[in-house]
Amino acid sequence: MKKKRILQIIFSIFIFYLILTVLLFLVEAFPKGGEGNITSFGDAAWYLLATLTTVGYGDITPVTPLGKTIGAVMMISSAGVLTFVLGLLFTLLFGRFLPSLRLWLFRHKEWYVFSNLDESSQLLASRLAKDAPDAAYVFCGKEENLSQEHFPTMHRFVILEDPIETILSRQDQTKPCNVFFMSRDGWENFSLGCSLLNRVNRKDLKLYCNVDHGPDRVPEGMVLFNRPDNAARHYWTSHPVEEKESVFVLIGDGKVAQRLLERGLLINVLPMEHPLEYHLFGDWEDFQRNHYELSTVVGINEKWDGDDCLFFEGTNWNASAELLKRADRILFCGDDEEENLSGMSMLRRYFPTKALVDVYAGIADDRCRIFGGDDQLLTKEMVMQEKLNQTAVKMNEFYRQKTGGGSTWAELSEFHRQSNIAAADHLLTKVRLLLPQENITSVTPENCEAAYAKYKDLPEKRKEGCRWLEHKRWVRFHVVNNWSYSSVRDNSQRHHPLLVPYEELTREEQILDDSAWELLGEIK
Repeated sequence: MKKKRILQIIFSIFIFYLILTVLLFLVEAFPKGGEGNITSFGDAAWYLLATLTTVGYGDITPVTPLGKTIGAVMMISSAGVLTFVLGLLFTLLFGRFLPSLRLWLFRHKEWYVFSNLDESSQLLASRLAKDAPDAAYVFCGKEENLSQEHFPTMHRFVILEDPIETILSRQDQTKPCNVFFMSRDGWENFSLGCSLLNRVNRKDLKLYCNVDHGPDRVPEGMVLFNRPDNAARHYWTSHPVEEKESVFVLIGDGKVAQRLLERGLLINVLPMEHPLEYHLFGDWEDFQRNHYELSTVVGINEKWDGDDCLFFEGTNWNASAELLKRADRILFCGDDEEENLSGMSMLRRYFPTKALVDVYAGIADDRCRIFGGDDQLLTKEMVMQEKLNQTAVKMNEFYRQKTGGGSTWAELSEFHRQSNIAAADHLLTKVRLLLPQENITSVTPENCEAAYAKYKDLPEKRKEGCRWLEHKRWVRFHVVNNWSYSSVRDNSQRHHPLLVPYEELTREEQILDDSAWELLGEIK
C-alpha cells in the first residue's frame, strides 16, 4: 500500500472519531447541565480511548439515550480498528521509513541497485557482497515468499518500491553506482537502461542489462549479458577442448545450443592438425539460414582436411548409435532442461559410449556434468564481465598502437567491440597451446606471463603458425557474422578485403597478427 493512501486512511479514521467525540461531548455535557459524568471534551476523549482499547474502566459513561447510541457506535467500530490503525502505522514505519533511513545512512557507499527483486537478483547480490561487503544493495520491488538464504548480511540490503531514478538521487553522486536490469524481457531491460542513462548524468553510473538481442550500438557505461551466451562462454572456458578430443555431439536446438556452437567455433580455433567435428541433432534450419556464409570456412556435412566441420544430423539422435560410441563429448543442450535430463537418462540406459556427458540444467546430477546453472552464471565476472572487457579494451588499444590508427573503444560499433571480445575469449586457447602440459582453465597474469615467455622463444616457423591461427580465428568471427570478401571494404554490406587465406595477405598484414599473441605479455 502506498504511503499517501495509508495516510489518507488514517486521517479519515481520525476525523470519524473526532466527530463522534465532539458529538458525545455536546449531547452529554450541555443538555444535562453537567449532571452526567462526561462534562468536558477531555472526558469524552478519555471515554473514546477506553472504548477503543477495550479497557472499559466504567468511571466515565454516557447517560443520555443519544450519548449511549454514540457510545455503542464507538464500541462496535472499535473492534479491530485500533489493530488496523497500528498495523498501518507499522507498515508506514517499517515498510518505508526504516528502509529509507538505512538508504540515507548508506549514501556515502558504493551502491548495487537491482530493478527487480527475485531469486536471481538475490543470488547475484549475495555473490557481489562477498567481494564488496561494505557496499549497499538496493532492490526495487516487493518481496513475496522469497527465501532469505541469499541475504546473509541483511543490514546491507534494502528493499524499496521506488523508481530507480528516485533511489539514485539519494546517493552521494561522487560514489560508484551499479544498476542491474535482470527481468526476463530483454527489450524492456535495454530500453529502461537507455532511458536511465539519458535522464541521469553521472560519471560513475554503470548499467548491466540482461538482453537477448544484439543492438548495433551500446551506450557508453552499459554492459549487455544474457543467459545462453554466458552459459556457452562458461562451458567452453571451464571445459576447454583437450588434445585427444575431436568429436562433439550437440543434442538439442534453441538459443543455448546455437550459442554453444557459435562460441565453440570462435573459442576452439585450433591448429590444422587438430580439426573438430560438431554433430548437431535437432532443428538447426534457422541456424543454417542465419549463417549462410559459414560454409566458406568450415565443412558442412563433409570433412575438410585441416579444418572443422559441421554435420546436421536431423532430430533422432538415438538412431546414431555408432556416432555416440565414438563421440568424445555428448552435450544435451536444448532450452528445455527437463528434456535434457530425460535424454541423458535415455543415453545412460540404452547406449554405450566413452564420451563425457554434459547437460544444460539447473539442478545437480552425479551421472553427468551439469552446466548453465545459476551458481555458474550469476557471478560477478559472468554478469559484469570486467576482466573480459578490460582485456578486450587493452587488445584494441594494443592494436591501435601497432597500426598507428583505428578507433578508440568508445568509438567502436557493437560488432567491432564483440570482435575484440572474441579475441579476448580466445586468449585461453592461446595459453593452452603454448603451455600444453598445464591444466589451465582460466586466463591469469601468471599463466599469461609464462605463455608469453614461451611465445618469445618460439622459432620463426612456429610463430608463423601462430599468425596463421590468429588470422583463421579473425576470419571465422567475421564469417560467423556473415561477412564476405570484397576488394573494397564496406561495413554496411559486411565486405572486407582481408577475408582471404593467410597466404594471400601481404607480409605486413601477416605480421600484424602478432599483436594478438604479444598481448599475453600485457596482461597484468
